[in-house]
Amino acid sequence: MADKDALVRGIGELLLRDIATSGHDLDGYALIASYGEDGHRRVSGFGYRDGEPPLAATPHTEVDTIAARLDELREATQVAGEAPWTVCVIQLQRAGGRLHADFVYGDDARRWEITPKTLAEVAERARPG
Repeated sequence: MADKDALVRGIGELLLRDIATSGHDLDGYALIASYGEDGHRRVSGFGYRDGEPPLAATPHTEVDTIAARLDELREATQVAGEAPWTVCVIQLQRAGGRLHADFVYGDDARRWEITPKTLAEVAERARPG
């Protein structure tokens, strides 16, 4: 089984590389990965600058590798006999080089659903800090 901390760090490094190639000058970043009941994965990213609204910043250049690592992370963190997490929120903060991952299970995942109506609220809630 893969080391979950190493997988999170690896995803963070891939995100930093993707952000650098996209030309964004960001103070923070959040990636929200959600899995439907059918196992379908959805990945959304948001960039942050202090005092400004979130920017849509879903990974582009590293998206396939990030997606594969997210699948590995989901498998590595699953407890035998229990359902895997439904949502993972990975936050990067430039100041201090902070990297944090939260795993959300079951009905709690609804608060991270991104729809046109919830987009701004979810993006702001994911802001690192």
